[in-house]
Amino acid sequence: MDQTQNIEIFSKEDLVSTYLSSEAVEDGFIFDLDLVVKQSPPLGQFVLQYITTNLLAKGYLNKDRTINIPNLRDLLEQSLRVFRKKPADDYFVSGVIELPSGSKQKIFIAQNESGRYTIMLPEDY
Repeated sequence: MDQTQNIEIFSKEDLVSTYLSSEAVEDGFIFDLDLVVKQSPPLGQFVLQYITTNLLAKGYLNKDRTINIPNLRDLLEQSLRVFRKKPADDYFVSGVIELPSGSKQKIFIAQNESGRYTIMLPEDY
């Protein structure tokens, strides 16, 4: 007979606080890709929703702090190749992309509370 018990370690009552993606956008930690997709329809709708601003600073912003659309398109294409390697039942994947500078960079892609995904640097996780 199976003697294992399901023990709930954390309950909703144990939850101290939450930090939503919308709050992180307001605080400037992540950038909502939907803002660019609406302005540049060729980028299309993606399952990828956010990019951390630390990653954007790696060559995806122009000098005036606007988004460099060609570089962003390249980031999204590379990120989607990484994302497609994610096991169907997982919420996280990592891989390596090439930055606009030509150097290699490890990235993480993790599911957020909306069910869509955030692209980030490992130190942003």
